[in-house]
Parts: sequence; structure tokens; C-alpha cells
Amino acid sequence: MNYADIKTIDVQDGTGIRVSLYVSGCHFHCKGCHNPEAWDFKYGKEFNEKTIEYILDLMAHDYISGLSILGGEPMEPSNQQGLLPLVQKVKQKYPNKTIWCYTGYRFSENILETMYKEIPYTKSLLENIDIIVDGEFIEEKKIVDLKFRGSTNQKKIDVKASLKAGKEITLKFGDEERYETPKNPKIIFFKEFKNERENREEVQEKIAFAESTHDNLPEIPVYEIREEREKVAASGIGNHTSNNL
Repeated sequence: MNYADIKTIDVQDGTGIRVSLYVSGCHFHCKGCHNPEAWDFKYGKEFNEKTIEYILDLMAHDYISGLSILGGEPMEPSNQQGLLPLVQKVKQKYPNKTIWCYTGYRFSENILETMYKEIPYTKSLLENIDIIVDGEFIEEKKIVDLKFRGSTNQKKIDVKASLKAGKEITLKFGDEERYETPKNPKIIFFKEFKNERENREEVQEKIAFAESTHDNLPEIPVYEIREEREKVAASGIGNHTSNNL
């Protein structure tokens, strides 16, 4: 197995501050993927015992909450074999730190019903993973400030509870009400003021919340009104300086 990158500090791909491993190789090739270079199974560096020790050392700090495994595609059968020693050693050394795994495969249909029964590494791998975020990235369902996921179709799976129950047990991200409930009001911000003498707070109180369409907004011609989107999105694996081996 090869890996594309290791992030020593990651706050986007799971709870708390995490170490993140990006494996190489993926068959999904999602439109809008942040890391298309990692589709190639031969991309990057060889994942070996030295890499595992490096990750374990990175996780030794008290402020590290756990390990996140992304890709590429961690649940590709060839990658599962390479990842198994890693997750086993992480859990042996840091039993209270969590392991998250991001996969384009669907947990219930692809992993639990098929891989778990047919691939020799899957059972042991899953037994050492706490949370799986499943589902392909769908660009048309992308919202830039979703919590720990790229598109609204992706689900957070409690792996240990699912294995115990023999069925998929999903968890909430905490942003479902904001983005997935019909007719949910959106916050409206201001791009700029055209009359600086007006009181900003007074006007904001009038239109702080409005329906997703602007039909019911009060007429305030001195301002240009638009919905403001957060511009921070997950960076690709090639967009930062790496401290990798």
C-alpha cells in the first residue's frame, strides 16, 4: 500500500485535533474530489512499519484526540490489509483515542453485508475503528461548512454499535437541522454598506433571519443584500507543506 500524505494537525476530519493519513488508490473518482492525485494506487510513498511508528509518535501528544484515515479509499480491499496493523497498534497504544475512517463505500450494503463476510481483513479492521463516514462525495450536494463531511448524503456510522447490533447505527453530525430540514430559515448577511450613517445593528435585527428565498425581505434600498457563504473548505493533500517521512 502507498500513502499520499500525513497531516500532523487536522481539525476538519473528526472531533478534536487529529492526525490524518491519506492512503493512495481509489476507484470512485468522485466529481470535484479534493485529492484526485490519490486515485492512483502507486501515488506517493510506501506505507510500512516506519510509517506506522511515525504516526504513533505523532499521536503521543495529549492534545491529539485520534487518527483519521482518508484517501484515496481506505476500504479498498488492498488498502485494508495495509491499514490493519496501523489501527491495531493505535488502539493498543492509545485505547482512549478514536479512529475515524472516510469511505466512498456504503456501510450497510458494501461493507457490512459484503466485505465483512468475504474479505479476511475487514472484520478485524472494523473492530478497531470507532466512526466511519460513508458515501461518495457528491458535488451537487456539497456545502462548504458541513461538519466533518463534504456532501449531505454522507452519513456518520457508529461502527462498534453497528457490529453489535448487526445493522447500521447512524449518528448525527449536528448540522442536519440547519441544512436538511425543509423551509429552514437561513441567515442573511450584508456584503457592504452604501450609507455609512445607517445603524448596522438596527437593520440586521430586521432581516437577521429570512426564508431561503428573498421574497419576504423588507425593502431596504440603501444596502446590497446577499446570502454569504463561508469560504473555508478542506484543503487538498497537495496544498500545504508536509512533514512526512
